[in-house]
Amino acid sequence: MLLLVVALAWLGQHGVDSLTIALLAGALAAVIGAEHTIGQPSDRGAIAIALTHRTTPLAVAAGRWLGAVVPAAAVTCLLAVTSHAGLEAAIAGSIAAAAVGGCALVVSSVGGAWGAAVLFLIMAAAGAVPPERIVNVSAPGFVRLAAASALELGPALWHYRDATRDIGAVLHALAWAGLGVLLAAGAIDRRRMV
Repeated sequence: MLLLVVALAWLGQHGVDSLTIALLAGALAAVIGAEHTIGQPSDRGAIAIALTHRTTPLAVAAGRWLGAVVPAAAVTCLLAVTSHAGLEAAIAGSIAAAAVGGCALVVSSVGGAWGAAVLFLIMAAAGAVPPERIVNVSAPGFVRLAAASALELGPALWHYRDATRDIGAVLHALAWAGLGVLLAAGAIDRRRMV
């Protein structure tokens, strides 16, 4: 996480706008947090022990989501303060962290560290690209249309650039966070039955 903060601070010093830095900080820190809360083999044992107590898979998944998103929001706020981005950038980055944290929870619970690494790279490389840029390429083809559709529907960072003024972006983030927690709860419940 410290390397992420240093890398994003360096990017901020070298011309990347502060809102993009805040969005990347929220998303990438949420992926790292989800991988460390649910993607590790040792955590699978901890979940098995937790489920022997009076709790539900939904409660465990919600706790894991909070464990990924709260530090990501803190990293986002730290970078927003140090780059003088302002409160709007910190809020947008935290909203992105909530959405990507839900997606990362599912990917980490199913794919482990490898799944989280792939999601991290996708968010770092293409997360901030609007789908219009991909579709407007001459002769887009099936792969580009599929990528543009994934960016349109998924928790891509371009959705949350105006999150403080766009209720649709907030609802999109809440939908991804809720869907992530529900799907991760299903994955946790399946582990309990195995």
